[in-house]
Amino acid sequence: MIIAQTATRLREQIAQFSGNLSQGLCKPARRLVQEAIYGIQARQSVHLTEIARSLEEKIPLIKTENRLSRNLRRPQLRVTLQDALVQQGAKRIHEDTLLILDLSDLVKPYAKKMECLSRVRDGSEGKLADGYWLWQVIGVEKQGNEITPLYGELYSSQAQDFRSENHEIWKALRKVSQSVSARGVWVIDRGGDRGKLGKKWAGKSGGRSEKGKKWGTFVQNGGRSGEKVGDVRAERALLLQIRLLSNFCTNVIYQTQSISLPKKETSC
Repeated sequence: MIIAQTATRLREQIAQFSGNLSQGLCKPARRLVQEAIYGIQARQSVHLTEIARSLEEKIPLIKTENRLSRNLRRPQLRVTLQDALVQQGAKRIHEDTLLILDLSDLVKPYAKKMECLSRVRDGSEGKLADGYWLWQVIGVEKQGNEITPLYGELYSSQAQDFRSENHEIWKALRKVSQSVSARGVWVIDRGGDRGKLGKKWAGKSGGRSEKGKKWGTFVQNGGRSGEKVGDVRAERALLLQIRLLSNFCTNVIYQTQSISLPKKETSC
């Protein structure tokens, strides 16, 4: 009885949280966000099949999976969720919060036909493999164990709209910095030790952008430099982004703040 009541309450809170994140999206897209967050939490997986199983719909599993896959292709979904992630997370960033920019990898050793596969360095195995690069920004408090996801993006040097790694790094820095209003202390590994990024960051005076707007403190840490990467529009990229939101959901879902569901219906 207690378990059932807890599960019901959890689903209600996830519905409120996801509704706040998906404002401006149409009803099917908002439903997808809610179901994806719940499915990732319930099954601890970003696989569509596992998410579909968690929903326990009284239709064939493949039908549920196809519906989720179809709705993941909605063009505005990814941008809306990325904006929601950084806006929600920015509220938890303080002056001395560490903003850690990290390059990771998503290895797909058995994939043959996934779009824009490129060669990446598998950090776990220490060798080259097929996959994608992943830029992440998280906020970490110096005192305590709280971690706040702020940004996540998959890239591939094989993508048509790929420009350069510097461009992708700067896009992450700019997106988060503008949202946190110069709060926080940036930490980046030695991959950020490059002249073009330094000039952009410093601008005409230390700690300010080229337009004179303060973007926060910047420090460097030792680490591995990344390779050239780009952007890829794949389902897994969006699911990883929803997983970041799901992780953020676990940090705030039991807070007493009121979260309103969007009332206006819009078309995708």
